[in-house]
Amino acid sequence: MNFKRKLWWAQHRVDVYKYSTFILLFLVVTISIIYFTYSKFNTSNETTMYETTVEPFIKNDYFIASYIDGEWSNEIPGKNDGYIVDKIVCDNGATGTWNYSKWSIEIENATKKIKCGVYFVTGSLIDVELYQGLIPVTYNSSGDVVVADTNTKWYDYSNHEWANAVLVNCADSAIKSKYFNDDMSLKSSIVGQIISMDEILQMYVYIPRYKYKLFNANNGTNVEKAIDIQFEKVGTEKSNGTKNGEWLTHPTFTFGNTELPGIWVGKFETSNSSNLPKIVPNVSSLRDINVSNQFSISKLISTSLIDTYGTSVNDDSHMMKNMEWGAVAYLTNSIYGRFSDSSTCVESGCEVWINNNSHYITGCAGVSVSAFKSADCNEWNTSIGANASTTGNIYGIYDMSGGAWEYVMSNYNGVISSSGFTVLPDSKYYDKYDGSNFNMYHLGDATREVLKATSESKSIWYGDQNFILNSTYPWGQRGSTYPDEVLAGIFTFGTDSGGANGYSSFRIVITAS
Repeated sequence: MNFKRKLWWAQHRVDVYKYSTFILLFLVVTISIIYFTYSKFNTSNETTMYETTVEPFIKNDYFIASYIDGEWSNEIPGKNDGYIVDKIVCDNGATGTWNYSKWSIEIENATKKIKCGVYFVTGSLIDVELYQGLIPVTYNSSGDVVVADTNTKWYDYSNHEWANAVLVNCADSAIKSKYFNDDMSLKSSIVGQIISMDEILQMYVYIPRYKYKLFNANNGTNVEKAIDIQFEKVGTEKSNGTKNGEWLTHPTFTFGNTELPGIWVGKFETSNSSNLPKIVPNVSSLRDINVSNQFSISKLISTSLIDTYGTSVNDDSHMMKNMEWGAVAYLTNSIYGRFSDSSTCVESGCEVWINNNSHYITGCAGVSVSAFKSADCNEWNTSIGANASTTGNIYGIYDMSGGAWEYVMSNYNGVISSSGFTVLPDSKYYDKYDGSNFNMYHLGDATREVLKATSESKSIWYGDQNFILNSTYPWGQRGSTYPDEVLAGIFTFGTDSGGANGYSSFRIVITAS
């Protein structure tokens, strides 16, 4: 028996050594992986950011697992692959949030080694709600308005292409039947067709619901920077931050008692007439009207003129509020607007170019960001003209720097002055201010948060001007007017009596009611 063992050993010794070595190496590698995955944790309670290159999932003693539509994956989907984060589940008391701007995870309250599972699902954080009458559109290479196919990707905020829509002249039965069925649903046959500007009454751009990271919440000063923004759905719990570094769901998306998925903002200053307000390019803006009448005109789109615009009384049109202007301004000053990334501007710069046309023609741009007044017009759908939009391309909003001053529904302490109101409208239609200094302004309205100095002259980002509401001039205005050059800008805030004048226009917004 002993001889047999020796004989077997002599015959198989090499194999035993070989396989034993293999097994030992396997065990060493396995133990090493486990050790480095779950090594001793020595990080304190602070937020830690991880870039999602996924290589590796293990970082700084954290283990991050990815699940795509419920299935484990060894990869994290790309930023533009059509996924959102449904939930993040971490152990040992840690919490995780997803930063959509940087496409990475942020972990808080980590006091020991942790594991987090990130659950990706197909979908979008942006809910574009098309109200009755609105036709979704894109633009071709010639700048023509084209009916969009909503079954495809017809907008892309990550690529500075904001959702656009138009209202056509439904008072003309031939135009109405061309685009709509009897129930006002859009005809499928119109997808891809060019819409003549002669058929269009109004043009709109969508501002999706978002939250932003507070950067100057405590009455301080700040310099120009990309504002950190994350889109969110209506059903998501609102963020109610009050301090720098905290998140705040932008207040404009709470309209009275209604939480909004977004708002439709007039693409240009309002034009034409009080009886038939238009929002189109290449025409003189509507001015010489007091605030009360501007407000009444804005309401027509969802009241007495619904048959003309094809709209519904179940939705709401109104004159732009100061907070709504602020929502546009902040989105403009983000990676979805005039920034390519957190520190780099789009090709035409971070600042919206001035509309310097001396005839108040809508959708024009000067030859530079703060160009001197001119009777010439670089039109909205040209390469130079697009520099005057909030995105630096044709998909943005125009006339927010220069053109005419724009009255916004912002009022000082209920003072009516020359506005024409006898009684102010429902509180959801205007922003109320009460105070005597910059600290009376509200988070989100793009006033005191963008102060570079606590003086009035040239005190706002990009050298824009800022004034304080008071009992003599209780109504706010935004954007400035065409001759103001560097003083004009999307952050400019002025004050006036609310009366009619030749240099003040207004803008219309459509929302859910």
